[in-house]
Amino acid sequence: MTDLRPLADDDIEPFAAVLSGIDPWRRLGYSPSMLALYLGRADPALTRMVLPGRGLIALRSPWLRGPYVELLAVLPEAQGQGGGRRLLDWAEGRGGANLWACVSAFNHPARAFYARMGFAETAALPGLVTDGEDEILLRKSR
Repeated sequence: MTDLRPLADDDIEPFAAVLSGIDPWRRLGYSPSMLALYLGRADPALTRMVLPGRGLIALRSPWLRGPYVELLAVLPEAQGQGGGRRLLDWAEGRGGANLWACVSAFNHPARAFYARMGFAETAALPGLVTDGEDEILLRKSR
């Protein structure tokens, strides 16, 4: 897929609307306006890339000897078609000894995906995003 490109202003509202309606963002209480603010805010340490109509990734770097996948989303209609792998492959190409991610404990499909991609669950983070919900810190050593 050669259509991986930086997130554009025109991408923000549509992605924010879709993400707010699906888990984990729906269950964690993210509104479209919260997600749009996150996706559009200036942050020199955060790179946002998109596979148009399929998914997006927000990668924070530097972070603990390697980049951190702050957000990875593959739209429901595009799941199972290699988009998540493509986005993680791009992230791995950014260097560092580790690639980090965090996943909601209830998000079993995402946990299985990250395990297939070689990530190990390293720590439970109770209430990190929302009271009553745990997040799991993931690490892929390279």
